[in-house]
Amino acid sequence: MTTPNIRTIGRISRTKRAIVSKLRPSQWMRVIAVATLFIALVRNTVLNDVDVVMGSTESQNGRVRGSSYTTVHDVNTMNINTNFPKRPPKPPIIYNDMSQMPNISSSGPNEVNNMGGLYEYTNVCLTRHISGTELQGILYLQPNDAVLLHNRERCKPRSAPLNHHQMVAVNVADYSYCNAELKLDEYQHVPSLVETVHYFEDPVISLNFNMNIGHSLFDYLLVYLPHWYAYRSNNNFPFGGVISHVMDGCLDEDNSFWFCEILRSMNAFGEDAIQLPHQPDDGTLYCYKSLYLIHIAHWQKKYAFEGHLTKKPVFDTFRDLLFDEFELKRGREYHLQEKMNETQHSSMKQKRLLFYSHAPSGRRVWNGMNELIERYRNEPKYKKEVHFHIVHDFGAYSAREQAALFNEADAIVMVHGAQMGNSIFSVDGTLFVEIGCRIPTYIGNPLYMALLEGQYKIVNRCKGGLNKTICLTCVGKDDDYDNFTMTSSAFQSMVDDVLVELDDAKDKRLSANNKE
Repeated sequence: MTTPNIRTIGRISRTKRAIVSKLRPSQWMRVIAVATLFIALVRNTVLNDVDVVMGSTESQNGRVRGSSYTTVHDVNTMNINTNFPKRPPKPPIIYNDMSQMPNISSSGPNEVNNMGGLYEYTNVCLTRHISGTELQGILYLQPNDAVLLHNRERCKPRSAPLNHHQMVAVNVADYSYCNAELKLDEYQHVPSLVETVHYFEDPVISLNFNMNIGHSLFDYLLVYLPHWYAYRSNNNFPFGGVISHVMDGCLDEDNSFWFCEILRSMNAFGEDAIQLPHQPDDGTLYCYKSLYLIHIAHWQKKYAFEGHLTKKPVFDTFRDLLFDEFELKRGREYHLQEKMNETQHSSMKQKRLLFYSHAPSGRRVWNGMNELIERYRNEPKYKKEVHFHIVHDFGAYSAREQAALFNEADAIVMVHGAQMGNSIFSVDGTLFVEIGCRIPTYIGNPLYMALLEGQYKIVNRCKGGLNKTICLTCVGKDDDYDNFTMTSSAFQSMVDDVLVELDDAKDKRLSANNKE
């Protein structure tokens, strides 16, 4: 590279002065704004470089993919970008000697945002059940309750209103003493004998979901959605941390679990919420100045009837964002189907029916489903009009692939199961046919169907004396999990009914579009 000489520098300086002298005040403001942004970006890049150089000494305690206390920038952030870094989380206060921990008094649960489903506790500790399930325990501390000390079973886990266990003690040392005295086995929570306490001062929300994707949707997400919408609308998410005893690293970018991908795509807990790591050992207890809990399964039991989870704006805002993140179509374009001519690919005009027998589970299996579909697939009345799509195992598909399958279907014809959680990816107006000897349905809730503008039908056990043409022959008496078969005539009648329903829905939507 050639070094400029003195004359060249002089010419450049004179040119700069000439340009600067002609700038108007408004142009000056833009120049200052751009310069300020540039300086901030350069400064951020330099700091990132410093952190990376120091990584060998900091990385042992540093945050890896948002999962610990101290912020250490990733090497990729050395590139200049306009994303502001997260607020560094406040590290917990650590007590290795229980006698040094000040007494704290618990309170709660207190309803949040003046609507049910999300509750806040103050100065409580969180335990996990030794079974490894999602069952949590809340340690409630009452330092000024002298009577409590005389209750020998004060620390014994008991069912609490928000679907968790609750234990009571005077303080953390008393909790350990009580557990040692009782020698609990069946009801044991971890930790039972506390050696170290981490006390978090930033507000933390418990990400305590069921690994069954259907339950994670209906028991957790639908309860939380109105709160998410309120926080998002006002840009005031209160959470500084997220703790999960179900899955460590759920919010990490490389976590492909269905529910975790949805939470990340919607930025469920705000920009400042850092996922906290699990307790490092069975002797460490996490306590929180402010802990938020979701009332698990509250939506099915009560919440839906309180009117907070509305289609507009709450559910539609969520789905608009979700469909955009997953690159899915938002609606069914009937007007384009009407304009297709015979030379265009026939599958573009076919009604797409998505089938699943639930065979991988070994229970609640639709035996003979594949044979029925193969028999009728090439029937003249179905060959041009219907595309039968069989899913053999949803476990073989990623979350995004499952989403695409539901999104592209006109009708979902499936055995009751967790895969029905993918209904949130279906376009408005989709027809759902849920099949099983007895169906403890979630998606059949009329309020949920109203959110999807969907249609719902059920096919269950044939019962003697009833002239019912579309029903199932079940094997055994355990209705919830019995395998079953369907006759050829019943299958054909079911498919015919589905096609009629889809045509009626198409006519209604075309009529509505024409009026608009």
